[in-house]
Amino acid sequence: MPRGVPTIGSSFGRATTSSAEELTHAPAPKVLGSITLDEKEHTPSFGEDGPPPWETDPRWGRDNTDARRFIECPETWELRWLNPRLIDQAGFRDWRAIPADHERVTLKVPAMHAPDNTIRRGSHHGDLLCFMPKSWMDSRRKIKAMRAQRAAQSSVDRQEQVKEEMRRGHFGRNVSPGESKHPGDNLVDGRTIRD
Repeated sequence: MPRGVPTIGSSFGRATTSSAEELTHAPAPKVLGSITLDEKEHTPSFGEDGPPPWETDPRWGRDNTDARRFIECPETWELRWLNPRLIDQAGFRDWRAIPADHERVTLKVPAMHAPDNTIRRGSHHGDLLCFMPKSWMDSRRKIKAMRAQRAAQSSVDRQEQVKEEMRRGHFGRNVSPGESKHPGDNLVDGRTIRD
């Protein structure tokens, strides 16, 4: 064991043991090759040249859940990935979990077959693949559209009611309605928008 007061730099560059000496003497670097910065060599190749699949296959953008890429099932089913945490909070809300061994389902990726006989992505605690008949989804969309129309009309009616009350002097004689236009006149259904 060393004794006395250490001096800075006194053992610099000297190895005190054989293992430390091996670590201080690293092999010299070798030139293995050079990397060219030509763009042609850095473009990824996927075996065939051509446009991406979302430009050639119109069905690519139809199903935003991408579930039909992993299973084959009836076209009359609407598919969704449901988060288990949301299922715990709100329930299945008429969705049904798809059993992995269902006779009308062919699983393309066997690793997605969870131990509880469900189809999950990510891990065995990941999102759960569920289905609902498309006719049910169409009915839900109609109900949702009716509710949205009622809410939009309600706000238009309230705006007209406030303007009428201003005209009658309910807010005082110095308050008068100016020109107003309801901002809901420019609303667009998001499903009709395409790039």
